[in-house]
Amino acid sequence: MKLKPNDILMITLLSLSLSLTGCGGGAGDQPTLGLVKGTVTMDGSPLAGVAVTFSPDSGRPATGKTDVAGNYELIYIRNTPGCKLGHNTVMISNSGEEDEMEMEGDDAVMPNSTEENEIPAKYNSKTTLEADVQPGENTFNFDLKKK
Repeated sequence: MKLKPNDILMITLLSLSLSLTGCGGGAGDQPTLGLVKGTVTMDGSPLAGVAVTFSPDSGRPATGKTDVAGNYELIYIRNTPGCKLGHNTVMISNSGEEDEMEMEGDDAVMPNSTEENEIPAKYNSKTTLEADVQPGENTFNFDLKKK
């Protein structure tokens, strides 16, 4: 059987594309992540519209924003949920988006004002919060105290 030049080109391209299938970055560059969710309250009341940041000892932090009920889920990068495994320092701070409205069904709810939502430094710039993220699902609830 004699191969035509087009057949040789097609075989070469097919071989090359198959050999490259396993190469490249993508998910191989990403560390193993644990899924993290929870609730943030201040003196027992939900905190809406605050930023929750988990910073590992090394590597990229994961962030989330609380909804009107104070619930959050961390995002590692773009649309990838989760957080790097191991010890994380946790910061909870105002997101700076006080004008943004949170939508729940047909009702529009404004997040608490900055004054009502003042978060003490021990939870953000001088945080004392920590979490140990494990493989699988993790729930970390934070009940912050004004004083």
